[in-house]
Amino acid sequence: MTARTAPSAPLKPVSSRKTVHDQVYDQLRDALISGGFEAGEPFTIAALATRFQTSHMPVREALRRLAAERALLIATTGTAYVPDITRAELHDITRARIIIEGATAALAGPRLTPADLGALARLLDRHEQSGLTGQIAEMTRTNREFHFRIYQAAGSPVLLSQIENLWLRSGPYVRFLSDRMAELLRSGPAERFVRHHHDMLAALRAGDWPALRAACEADIAETCTSLEPFLEA
Repeated sequence: MTARTAPSAPLKPVSSRKTVHDQVYDQLRDALISGGFEAGEPFTIAALATRFQTSHMPVREALRRLAAERALLIATTGTAYVPDITRAELHDITRARIIIEGATAALAGPRLTPADLGALARLLDRHEQSGLTGQIAEMTRTNREFHFRIYQAAGSPVLLSQIENLWLRSGPYVRFLSDRMAELLRSGPAERFVRHHHDMLAALRAGDWPALRAACEADIAETCTSLEPFLEA
């Protein structure tokens, strides 16, 4: 395995408002959740330290923390890399997401305000438009914002932490799907990628929490279904 001089995800030099370790960790974590790194992508402590304009220590600690969360693997050489994707892990993560995120969405439903519903409607519109125009990065970003706007309303730091960890471990799959999204958009109507979001918003407006949970679970399952043919190939 040959380490690259720098990871592909956009990273910024850190400032002094938070601890350097926290800033390095937060940026790497956000990039992983967003699919900023490819499965198997390696990067060294030295390359990251140069990118962040820090010493090696905060980078090393951030990588250890992410490895403890199973978001990264660290080789004996000290090079960190993104875990490879497998069908078995995809199914395991999908199953866990369906159980936890579906329940969290149902818990959040009664706590969402009219202002929240308005914000969700705007996010859904941006998500849908990005699909129609093929803006894959925007699709990914608005999808995440839509889901977490709901989950945060549940008022459960424990559940939110679990969901964030699952999304963290889903990062390589997000990147894998994003790299193939253009092909999927060409193969059928873009609306199919937002239909479950429409169902979630309709359930919220109707105050139908079981329907909200079902639509959330269906949306997560759809991601797994979309990935399956590419994994088989």
